Amino acid sequence: MKKWMRCAAAVVLSVLVAFSATACSQPANIESGAVSQEYPVTVNEVTLNAKPQKVAVLSGSLADVVLAMGYETSLSLASDDCTQPDLQVLPKVSATDAQSVISAGVDLVLAETMDDSEKQTLENAGITVLLLTRAKNREDFERLYAQVGTALNGGSTGYNVGVKAAQKIFSSLDDLSRLAPESNTVVTACYISDVNGSAVTGDELGSVMMSYIGLTNIFKGLTGGTFTFDDLRLSDPTMIFCSEDVRGQIMQDAQYANLSAVKNGRVYAVDPNYMNWQGKTVCNACIDMMGLAYPELTEENSAALELDSELSETEATASPSPAPEYTAIKSGTEGDDVFAMQQRLAELGYLTVEYTGMYGEVTMEAVKAFQKANGLTATGEADAETLTVLYSAEAKAADGAEATATPEPESKTSTAEGTVTTHEDA
Repeated sequence: MKKWMRCAAAVVLSVLVAFSATACSQPANIESGAVSQEYPVTVNEVTLNAKPQKVAVLSGSLADVVLAMGYETSLSLASDDCTQPDLQVLPKVSATDAQSVISAGVDLVLAETMDDSEKQTLENAGITVLLLTRAKNREDFERLYAQVGTALNGGSTGYNVGVKAAQKIFSSLDDLSRLAPESNTVVTACYISDVNGSAVTGDELGSVMMSYIGLTNIFKGLTGGTFTFDDLRLSDPTMIFCSEDVRGQIMQDAQYANLSAVKNGRVYAVDPNYMNWQGKTVCNACIDMMGLAYPELTEENSAALELDSELSETEATASPSPAPEYTAIKSGTEGDDVFAMQQRLAELGYLTVEYTGMYGEVTMEAVKAFQKANGLTATGEADAETLTVLYSAEAKAADGAEATATPEPESKTSTAEGTVTTHEDA
């Protein structure tokens, strides 16, 4: 009898172990945020079962994103349009040459678009193909970076690295926007890709970039990257940005001659990748275009436009002052630092009970909710990184909105207004 029971117990245990292993092997989807497991993970409906060993990037913009995150060592092959200096050592291949990609022995391809037959050829060879769309705004920028980071380094580590890199780039743009001269009039501009009717419209990141340097895109009400000459003539922008080739065509085209930007010599040639690449190039583009748009900026202010070349590691040098350093606060402790943290959590909507400066379970849950909403590892422990984000202007409130920066925590002075319950162990 006892032997039968032991056998039955062993069978049940083996079933439970098998079930557990099966459950753990199920892919996690990052659509709603970072996940606890690295792999398998689903990105844009594509499942990656393990960390890729060799990656081919077939898009200059996606290559720029990879570089911004510091993940360029993951790349083994790049398409011809990936002309970044840091990628010159990589073998180059045509984005439409599936056989060369297969011969390189890669196991993941990152691309924006791909012919169905080429994609099928790669997948038939056992290569995972991940197609990712360009970002259109600030929130979508984080989506793109999270997807690339997850694909290269997992649904927890890679996801968070991606989100942080995206946030740092836009934090730099926030700093840059404060340098734009104040004006009582709207300063209009546009980026023309070609004289046949292609331009940056309101559904593209380039339009958002213009707004950060104090310019209003005259095509912001249009979509699809196209315009008519009447759209351009009626809006008559103060300045026009374009590539060197397009600038030459504009200056020689008689129908453009009466535009204010042409008559006033404000047609500016810039790097053609400025509106295409979505890595650190976003910052470089805004710096360059801002300098052209506002020549009245002093040399001192212009120097302030220079950003740290390693945005993935440090904050932008355009910040008016260095960010304060915070010391981690351990759960279970009590004091003014805890109270100040609770005050900030209440301000952002994560803590809805009366707090007393005691770091208890309720506060831990509030910290964990904040960390999850802001792309941090949700531990419930207030480490230095968590506190830095918490007190920054980029901190996301519980309702998804961005908060304003708060001063460094001071001494315990008051309790939150509008609390809904009282909890002694907050």
